[in-house]
Amino acid sequence: MPLSTIWLIRELMKIAVIGAGAIGGWVAAKLALAHEQVMALTSRGYLEQIDIIENASRQTARLSRFSGAADVLVIAVKATSLRNIVTGAKPLISPATTIVPMMNGVPWWFIEGVRLKSVDPSGEIASTFPSSQVTGCVVHASCSRSGGAVLVKHADKLIIGKPNGELGEDLAHLHALFDRAGLRAETSDNIRSAIWYKLWGNATINPMSALTRATCDRILSDPECRSWMLEGMSELASAGAAIGCPISESGADRMAVTERLGAFKTSMLQDVEAGRPLELEALLGAPREIARAHQLETPALDRLYALTKLLADGLGLH
Repeated sequence: MPLSTIWLIRELMKIAVIGAGAIGGWVAAKLALAHEQVMALTSRGYLEQIDIIENASRQTARLSRFSGAADVLVIAVKATSLRNIVTGAKPLISPATTIVPMMNGVPWWFIEGVRLKSVDPSGEIASTFPSSQVTGCVVHASCSRSGGAVLVKHADKLIIGKPNGELGEDLAHLHALFDRAGLRAETSDNIRSAIWYKLWGNATINPMSALTRATCDRILSDPECRSWMLEGMSELASAGAAIGCPISESGADRMAVTERLGAFKTSMLQDVEAGRPLELEALLGAPREIARAHQLETPALDRLYALTKLLADGLGLH
């Protein structure tokens, strides 16, 4: 294909990002700075621009606004907000739209042919965002909002893959799109395993931090918390093995990686402090639902879920 044709395709592509917070803002800004046509939407409406600070350099990304369906729809809202965006997202989706959720925990499309009631009680999410159009994504980056700008603390990579494992032309085009923007994309033929591995590392420490209001270094240095988390991680590994997402690493080895990050606050602790709803169902509810479907007991996860739900209910955050 001639370069002029490739450039025309790039100019005509419409990219919509719903949820232009820290991660969504980072992705939208990087794509816009790479001269893609990007529209970013928040609960307050459309954004005209996003300031991004990366490697001590501040840039302003100018955003677009278009009508009709998007070619690529990035969903970067909290799992608790997904049902709230259904109505607004529908006009952006056609049968040709590639839907890329960049969210924490277990997504609605995770088990083929099964509706996970913990994350999609009514089935409305699955009907709005068909799994056949989804490209799964695991975000390995740390971003925050600071002074009205997106502050990129650490940006490692995006892992993308189709739920059915296909490595086709559509995935290659999406990889090229992200790569042009400097988002360091990697493709995977088992995106479900990549999602489950990230979940295995954060599904216990997130609620533990919400309960204790402690940073990760303090949680991991406490023998009782550590033991409880290791028990829960073992249950998650068993559930993963049952659905084709095995974990070969030990819980202690994974904790050692987290320990090297020092005294940081998990996203769930930040949500408690900010009074935002907790992503409890995506992080613990769905894994427990999957485990029960395979007749696996999860006593450690059950205790952690029950206590965190009680906390969330008491604070009005569930």
